[in-house]
Amino acid sequence: MKYLNSLNHYRALAIIFIIAVHARGLADIKLDSYISRFLFNTLSGSTLNFSFISGFLFYLVLYKRYNYASFFKARVDRFLKPYLFLSILPILICLITTPMYWGNSNLVEANIFNGLSLYLISIFKYLISGAHITAYWYIPFVMIMAVMSPLHVKFIKLNFKQQLIIFSVLLIVASFVQRPYTRTFIFQAIQSVIYFTPLYLMGMMCAIHKDKIYKLLRGKDIYLFIIVMLFVLFQTNRGDVGLYKNEFLTYSGIDTLVFKMVFVCLFFMTWLHRFEHVRSSFINSLANTSFAIYFLHVYVLKLLLTLKIYFSLSFESYSLLAYLIIIILSVALSMLAAIGLNKLLPNYSFMLIGYGKKPAKASKELKLAKNSFL
Repeated sequence: MKYLNSLNHYRALAIIFIIAVHARGLADIKLDSYISRFLFNTLSGSTLNFSFISGFLFYLVLYKRYNYASFFKARVDRFLKPYLFLSILPILICLITTPMYWGNSNLVEANIFNGLSLYLISIFKYLISGAHITAYWYIPFVMIMAVMSPLHVKFIKLNFKQQLIIFSVLLIVASFVQRPYTRTFIFQAIQSVIYFTPLYLMGMMCAIHKDKIYKLLRGKDIYLFIIVMLFVLFQTNRGDVGLYKNEFLTYSGIDTLVFKMVFVCLFFMTWLHRFEHVRSSFINSLANTSFAIYFLHVYVLKLLLTLKIYFSLSFESYSLLAYLIIIILSVALSMLAAIGLNKLLPNYSFMLIGYGKKPAKASKELKLAKNSFL
């Protein structure tokens, strides 16, 4: 298997885009002008990059060695264990500050459950939905995708025409279903699977036919970029800002962002291939710690928000500068925290944050797919 250095570059860019979206509010960036809305729409939907990359890596790295039991165990070790550990504090805070957030009080009043059961039900709902902290919804979704992995293997074995039909149909379905509203219960993960699966399958298809795609689109990445900008222009002119979110099984229009991200992924796949020869220790470190950064950056942003509130800071007069500084700080502090924890607790950091020394009995799938987001 030929190593694709461009995937490292893509992972590094993708995690920066994620942090950039989450850092906007902290920097007091107002979406009160056409340019600000246009730029925000350009960044929106960045999580779909990881869905594409993970599908790409599934075929490229794991498919030929695929075994369901070891694959699922690897996902538990890499995703579920850190998720459970890093969820303890935010869930505890949620239970203290908003004990009736999930509206379970009627169960207690009906004497069906006692007070302890109320908390247990709330904890279960937080863990299933990932609603206790920003971005953690992604992990329940990842685990559902792991359960569904035999279907992904079957998809790979189909011919290209069949794959293209399935991908196209699911993409259209995703555009109607849209992303779920945050802080919902079990349907959030199901709706996320429906929404994110097309780009995951697209990643597999692009991995299978990568050489043909590189040849076909060589020198044409500028046209892909133009198409992306046209989608952003259309979304902004229509008055839409950011993500399209919808209640499960209700219609509220068509999500054009998911179509934009098809061309975004093709653009980065082909454009970054130009720099296949570029080797950077910083980019490699950023890519290798990208999953840990995904987990930890929400803590860093919470810390920066706490400091901002404590010192009564406002960035409205220089919000763009503050925005860039916050992004850089969030990336740097999250990466340093991941590396530092690995140095401090080399035998436990992988279990705690999904980065570091692999367990001694780690499966081949875990060792091979150390940077996959699915």
